Amino acid sequence: MSVSDILIVIAIAVPTGFVLTAIGTLLEFSLRKKIPQPPAGEQIEEPSPAEAPSEPIPPSPAQVPAQAEAQVAPPPPRPSAAAPPSPQPAQPVPTPLPSAPKRMSWGLRKTRESFLGRIRAAITGKAKLDEIYEGLEEALIAADVGVEAGTKLVDAVRASVKNDSRPELIRDTLKSEIAAMLSTVERPPADPAGAPLVIMLVGVNGAGKTTTVAKLAAWLKAQRGSVIVAAADTFRAAAIEQLGVWCDRVGVDMIKQAQGSDPAAVAFDAVKAAVARKAGAVLIDTAGRLQTKVNLMEELKKIARVIGRELPGAPHETFLVLDATTGQNALSQAKIFGDAVPLTGVVLAKLDSTAKGGVVVAIADRLKLPVRFVGIGENLEDLRPFDATEFVDALFSSDEAGEARVASGSYAA
Repeated sequence: MSVSDILIVIAIAVPTGFVLTAIGTLLEFSLRKKIPQPPAGEQIEEPSPAEAPSEPIPPSPAQVPAQAEAQVAPPPPRPSAAAPPSPQPAQPVPTPLPSAPKRMSWGLRKTRESFLGRIRAAITGKAKLDEIYEGLEEALIAADVGVEAGTKLVDAVRASVKNDSRPELIRDTLKSEIAAMLSTVERPPADPAGAPLVIMLVGVNGAGKTTTVAKLAAWLKAQRGSVIVAAADTFRAAAIEQLGVWCDRVGVDMIKQAQGSDPAAVAFDAVKAAVARKAGAVLIDTAGRLQTKVNLMEELKKIARVIGRELPGAPHETFLVLDATTGQNALSQAKIFGDAVPLTGVVLAKLDSTAKGGVVVAIADRLKLPVRFVGIGENLEDLRPFDATEFVDALFSSDEAGEARVASGSYAA
């Protein structure tokens, strides 16, 4: 190669080298701007040649922000070993419902406070036995036990204790005599073998019949299985709707017709459906009525006749629902209803709302009817089967201080 050829090559190579160097510098500068730099002070550990992958896998677009955020966000602080654990919020402890005797005692609190106060005043601080028994009879009448029942009880106590005037003896004897009077009218409830138990409920307006039907339905559902309620109160406005709300709450079926329909037809349909479905019980809710309305009383007779033709022996029970707050006035209602349909028992509603619980004794003495259930509250479980011993124990129950005053004869009115 000649010298001129070498000069020509150099002349071409030198500018080309400068151009290539400039292009390389620009590419390197552009790539450095795109690659994120680590924060200041952070060292990047270079992988060893043995650990370095043969082909680097680029991160996906979704991973890049997450990785950047993980690099920037500081790690959460570790709790100190000496720091006490944070207190946990206290969990509410459910309050258990009282047992059956305690619930009965609570339901009779108004009657008990009035009754025991009068009894204490009557049997203490008196020098003569005649004064004691006179005050005892007045206390019983004031508790709505009634004149006839009160006189019988006082005579029985006098004959038992004779001339003994110890307050605790008189009190315990009176308790035993009341229990005996209640137990004499007790009878086993009806239990038709292989057939639905049919119960018809009657009573005056406002006695608490509709709510009693719902509570009784809940109790029977637990005892006998499925329950059907007959909305035979087709007279009162919104009575069917009100009963329907209760039935939905309890979870039982209801048979109904339009308002103004024949109540006997509704009761007939309910009994027929119960037989077909093999239900455990049927409750027939009748219209509230005044005991002086003869035509309405005749309607009750018709209901009893119609369901008796569909199911012989039905209704197996006919309960008179009485408002305990009416006291002795409830007895006149019972007589008229008893003339229309044969009553088999009494349901005493609203017993927790009155101090006239002594009417239970009057019902047993004058009507010769057992009290089947008592209402001692607004909850579904507050309709309780009546037990004479439980009732008397609750009626005479008192605190330890009161018992001490009984034994020492230092009662306060």
